[in-house]
Amino acid sequence: MSLTATGGFAPYNDSTGHFHSAAIDYTSIVFMFLSGTNFTLLYLAFFKRKIRNLFSNSEFKLYLFVVACATLGIMYFLMTCNDYSLTRAFRSSLFQVVSFITTTGLFNDDAGKWHHITWVILSICMFIGACAGSTSGGFKSVRGVMLLKIVRNELRRILHPKAVLPVRVNGNIVNTSGQVTLLVFFALYMALCIFAYFCLICMGVDSTNSITIALSCASNVGPTLGLEIGPTVSWNILPAVGKWICSILMLMGRLEIFTVVVIFTRDFWKDN
Repeated sequence: MSLTATGGFAPYNDSTGHFHSAAIDYTSIVFMFLSGTNFTLLYLAFFKRKIRNLFSNSEFKLYLFVVACATLGIMYFLMTCNDYSLTRAFRSSLFQVVSFITTTGLFNDDAGKWHHITWVILSICMFIGACAGSTSGGFKSVRGVMLLKIVRNELRRILHPKAVLPVRVNGNIVNTSGQVTLLVFFALYMALCIFAYFCLICMGVDSTNSITIALSCASNVGPTLGLEIGPTVSWNILPAVGKWICSILMLMGRLEIFTVVVIFTRDFWKDN
């Protein structure tokens, strides 16, 4: 239930690491990954036998690419800096990457003891998130695809000012209003994370924990990374005000931000 809902709860404080089982870890990886995939694509792939649709989808390709690159990057640092064997490094890195990018939040190893560069990689996974139409949170890979294509088109427009460069995602053109909505969502997402980060810093939480707590709350991941509060440590040491801020940020992240922000606008109360 926790895997398919990408909820992250486990009956033990050390999560699935309590079992020390490769079979449980790899089973968890498979179902976390599938739960982070667009369910419509899964339906077409498994029930309609349209496997090609899965691997031709721009969002799924970005999702798969980020998982592969992040896993290889963390594997390298685990083997060179933490003296992990190849099999242990692959299992631990793949589990944590899939867990963080799908915003499940389970863990089979204490990533708080890993090299600090691995924290950056996992933080990027927390931010990007998995696919739209899944049970995961985060920014969502489809928005990442759109954002990358907007950036690419703007660079091309500098070279060719009169060119007509539509943003296409899986053959569908994203209109101007859709692009503006995406950029506003991205700006609000980053602004909320920076605000929470600033508040936690003012409360005495260290910088690394502050930014990863902010990302974890906004993306609904669960674990954080840092020296004081790692994946295996409870957040109960946070000040009461910090817990309120995190609670609000988790709620806003789950409701896609706009739903909550619009309540605080003058027009909402005037019209209603």
